[in-house]
Amino acid sequence: MIVAPKALTWRRRRCGKGFSFVTETGKLIGDPDRIAWLKSLAVPPAYVEVRYAADPSAHLQAVGVDAAGRLQYRYHPKWDEVREEIKAYRLQSLAKALPAIRRAVSRGLASDEIDRRFAVAAVIEVVSLTAIRAGSEEYARERGTRGATTLLKSNLHFDGDRAVTLSFKAKGGKTISKEIRNARIRAALARLIGLPGRRVFQYRDEAGEIHVVRAGDVNGFLREVAGRPISLKDFRTLVASAAALTALAAITPASSKAKRRRQVREAVIEIAEGLANTPTVCRRSYVHDAVIDAFEEGALQQAAVKKAKTSIAQAEVLARVVTRTRRPRIEEGS
Repeated sequence: MIVAPKALTWRRRRCGKGFSFVTETGKLIGDPDRIAWLKSLAVPPAYVEVRYAADPSAHLQAVGVDAAGRLQYRYHPKWDEVREEIKAYRLQSLAKALPAIRRAVSRGLASDEIDRRFAVAAVIEVVSLTAIRAGSEEYARERGTRGATTLLKSNLHFDGDRAVTLSFKAKGGKTISKEIRNARIRAALARLIGLPGRRVFQYRDEAGEIHVVRAGDVNGFLREVAGRPISLKDFRTLVASAAALTALAAITPASSKAKRRRQVREAVIEIAEGLANTPTVCRRSYVHDAVIDAFEEGALQQAAVKKAKTSIAQAEVLARVVTRTRRPRIEEGS
């Protein structure tokens, strides 16, 4: 069962050298099995504002705030398996829809008008080339962090006729700098910043009114074109898994399992840097297990992988890799 962090209502209280656990009403939890389960989640003692799921089948079992003020999560052990199923499905869906999406983006960027489709196509192209986050209005407003849809004109720096650099504070407070060397998207961005307003991604409607592009607009466009649920985050997953595919395909797998794991870790660290994520988050959320499994099996040493230079070709190879090594479907209630 998928739950939001706010749905976690059980809490822990300091009790001697350890903790006791209470329900949302403050009632002490006395069931030894439930207490053992809560302890098994291993939430560090230093975390504060710790909350637990009352439902043992919830995908999110605990949250807490660490010393740096970041919200940390503890998931159900089976959630990793479910997440891989979801990533596999979404990667395969994107692979099937990518040719249609690329055609729609090309048509949008060819428009003489800076209309909604032009602006949305430009967002998709930027995310495809840089793998930056979609952008959150809430984060932009409350934390001053930016993503694709919330970029400001001051975040763009043009260099010559082909290059443009995006420089901005991203989620987590890290400053991101991405250089794009693509004449088509550079020209599109140059047109977009000609509109009045602070935002990069805006458009003019038929009445002449200016509107900002939001992540929901882009995801809606993607769903319309693809005929299936696809989001900007799927493009980040594609770029990350494609980067892992390319990086690992160039490496000869080491003879021992421990050394192969080290090779994978080094590749993930490099990919995480490009995504502005920690290696743990990058590995868990963006790089599909199938890519790692195929590397360890030697399946990535194929000419098709090494020749996959475009995003469409990479997606097609990814889809084949994911399909070949995909785990059995997890039955509901298992």
